[in-house]
Amino acid sequence: MRMRAFPMFSARAALSAGVLAAALLAAPANAKEEAPVDPCFDGKLSIKEVLAACEAFIEKGNDDKILLIRAHSVRAMGLSATGNLDAAMDEINAAVEIDPKRANSYFMRAAAFDAKKDYDKAIADLDQAIELKDDDADYYLLRGLVYSRKNELDSALTNLNKKVELDPKAINGYSSRGEIYRKRKEYDNSIADYTQVIELDPETARGYVDRGWIYVLDDQLDKAGPDFDTALKIQGNNALALVGRGLVKSRTGEPTDGSADLRLAERLEPGVFDQVRALGVK
Repeated sequence: MRMRAFPMFSARAALSAGVLAAALLAAPANAKEEAPVDPCFDGKLSIKEVLAACEAFIEKGNDDKILLIRAHSVRAMGLSATGNLDAAMDEINAAVEIDPKRANSYFMRAAAFDAKKDYDKAIADLDQAIELKDDDADYYLLRGLVYSRKNELDSALTNLNKKVELDPKAINGYSSRGEIYRKRKEYDNSIADYTQVIELDPETARGYVDRGWIYVLDDQLDKAGPDFDTALKIQGNNALALVGRGLVKSRTGEPTDGSADLRLAERLEPGVFDQVRALGVK
């Protein structure tokens, strides 16, 4: 297993599942930073090799706080990728101690707390990160997601509104907010957000699937069906789209009309019906 994207920590957006490893790919605070020539940062080694290289880099000592923070961050990502969240947390704590004024370290630690389902500590760190740097859209995104997991939907919506305001071209802001609107049963707003997702990325099935299920919840089956059809043209094995199309067929025609789609969906993804029930579909 190889670790990629280490040098510039460029993939910031994959936070919707609260996965620590994705959060730890965040970009450095200073866009002018360049990756130093050291195995810890070259992105070509296995996880085991990178962990050892970064440990050696840290043990050598360095006057550059930013490089030390990055070394601890890389180790945290490697440790989290192997499931060792406690050790990853130790590395992030070390990064915070090196520079308590660096907002991104609190952001990373918040992601770790989120992964450990310690939501109050995650929010406390995100509050600190935003106090230090209040224009980073991803801080509000993660805080909104954490509030959603706590079922504090008003606070979640406030943060996701800020995410969309700061980063209006980011799909994850609209998709995350659309999910909050679904939970609040504000279906028109949810449909509007998923429509924006589709406009930004019309070649990906997910937006059509998500909007299709909101149409189902809002009893607009004439609009749900075409969305599921489009999703399946893009991704023929999408189990959620198959269930959606099968449900629409069974509700608009004979009860057995959608059975083939439903059977195929269950074969592809045995837990798919639990996902549908979790959406509130009966």
